[in-house]
Amino acid sequence: MNIALVVYSHYSRDARVRRYAETLSRKNHSVDVICLGENYIPREEKIRLIYYPVNRLRLGKWWYVFEYFCFFIFSFFSLSIRNIQKKYRIIHINNMPDILVFSAIIPKLFGTKIILDMHDPMPELYKSKYDVQDNNFMVKTLKLIERTSMGFADMVITANPVFRNFFISRNSTSLNKISVILNCPDEKMFKYIKMKHRNNAFFHLLYMGTVEKRFGLDIAVDGMAKLFHKYPDITFTIIPKLDNEGEYIERLKEKINNLNLNKSFCFLKPQPLESIDKILKKTDVGIVLAKNGKFTESILPVKLLEFIQMRVPVIATKTRILSQNFDKNMLFFLNKNTPEEFSSAIEHLYANPMLRKNLATNAIKYLVKYNWKIEERKYLSLINTLGK
Repeated sequence: MNIALVVYSHYSRDARVRRYAETLSRKNHSVDVICLGENYIPREEKIRLIYYPVNRLRLGKWWYVFEYFCFFIFSFFSLSIRNIQKKYRIIHINNMPDILVFSAIIPKLFGTKIILDMHDPMPELYKSKYDVQDNNFMVKTLKLIERTSMGFADMVITANPVFRNFFISRNSTSLNKISVILNCPDEKMFKYIKMKHRNNAFFHLLYMGTVEKRFGLDIAVDGMAKLFHKYPDITFTIIPKLDNEGEYIERLKEKINNLNLNKSFCFLKPQPLESIDKILKKTDVGIVLAKNGKFTESILPVKLLEFIQMRVPVIATKTRILSQNFDKNMLFFLNKNTPEEFSSAIEHLYANPMLRKNLATNAIKYLVKYNWKIEERKYLSLINTLGK
């Protein structure tokens, strides 16, 4: 059948959307993906990328609204026009924003089934990003948009059970309408190969993903300042999600420069998943930090699971959802989330290769129980049900 996916991100870097598209193509479905423009060609013949020709920027809340509106218009006309020829059986919309689901309104009128994939709950994300409460006008508006969007969709997917509980608690949507598809890495993309010998000239730390205040990289920078003179062979690589991450990353770079840590830090450009796989093979410790907030307390980062899949030990802020799924023998938890605790954790793992090995070995048990093979079957079952 013909299926379209819509996502306001770069296809090559979006692990969740790529898993969907590649799974569908392996099942002989024809897949169109409307996404942000980049220089990337999918390996699968049945996947066609329809590029939105404008770069994404982080320039404040009203710029987000403008960006989302423009992408909505592009997606609306792309889906409406292409549906005449393709007659999509299913259109799978990925938030953010939630309202993007209405870009499929014309195909829905002609019988196309609509999936809304809630990668993140927008009200919680907004509260975390702008430090506001439930009574904020924009938060109330986002909840209304969420409720309307979920009501429009034929089926709703989200990334973990905590998110599902958020949506159920404030929406009248049927329990049977919302399914959880976990963000487990695809073993076909992230292939662990046991290495007998490694270049030990440097000790590599790695952070991947969104570079914003709520993910606490300033804690890591201050922590690294305490280690620089004692351990000059420790390097910290940061791979942002976007080319233009906004003010926070610029302030971070300025702090690194002021602390004379330029030799310790390396900022790469955003990378496709194929390159991430190669970088992970050279990484000694993965970094997953978060600052307090209802949103950060409830996310199970896909990058964390990619570290685990590649047997990379992880230092992580002890959030509620991580402590529910992992213990101290699986992740090296930060309880206080301070620079001092971060530097102590790095020093401890630097000096104890056996501890690093044990953490990686124990953490992989999570992916024995929860993995893409299981989640893939769940997703295909949903597709087959809607596509009848």
